[in-house]
Amino acid sequence: MVNEESLEILELEIAMMVRALRSRTVDLDEAQELNRASYLILLLISRNGPMGVKSIAEKLHLDISTVSRQAAGLLTEELLEKKQSRTDRRSYIYDINSKGWDVIAHTRKNRKQRFSKMIDKWEDEDIDEFARLLQKFNNLMN
Repeated sequence: MVNEESLEILELEIAMMVRALRSRTVDLDEAQELNRASYLILLLISRNGPMGVKSIAEKLHLDISTVSRQAAGLLTEELLEKKQSRTDRRSYIYDINSKGWDVIAHTRKNRKQRFSKMIDKWEDEDIDEFARLLQKFNNLMN
């Protein structure tokens, strides 16, 4: 059984984290090359290889039309390539091109620097444990 007090702390801390991240990223997104949605699509494809719109939408918990719009923007920015699926010639998959890989590397470097500054006083074990638990928590939502 879940401890009621721990559950209340967890709920509050997650809400506060989401609020803080949103307020920080509004300013940061304006200065970045990628918005959050585009970055997530590129990261997802970078980890899973070429993907179709339906798969991307399922993984990101978005509707297909939203992902299609975002992917169209990435195509316009020439960060993705659209290829015909090998398994179903009626559908398409998206893959990252060399410009897209460069943008991912640059964006990821900047994000890692920001996170590093936030946790620079933490012990390595605490960072590892927080990352492990956050990943475990996020996996519950997938």
